[in-house]
Amino acid sequence: MAIGTITRFSQGLGAQQYDAVTEKMGFANEPPEGLIFHSAGELEGRFQVFNVWQSREHFDQFTRERLRPAQVAVMGEERVAAMPDAEIIEVPIHKYLIP
Repeated sequence: MAIGTITRFSQGLGAQQYDAVTEKMGFANEPPEGLIFHSAGELEGRFQVFNVWQSREHFDQFTRERLRPAQVAVMGEERVAAMPDAEIIEVPIHKYLIP
């Protein structure tokens, strides 16, 4: 089943860190397997990423194999580990349309 994920960045992290991490992953030229839709921007004072994935397994694999290593490479292990107010919300997707 498809899922949506909303990742709310920790305070103090924003577009600059997002851009650096996505560049490190080669995200634009090599989108993750299972990704249906991706968007990012600021909402209510916090930078947020909204994705739609084919499954929870695709999201977990991406996080483990690409996102986390790129975050550590860009920001360092200590800073990545010290993001206590980062939040990931998962929602089931009832239906999506790709025009």
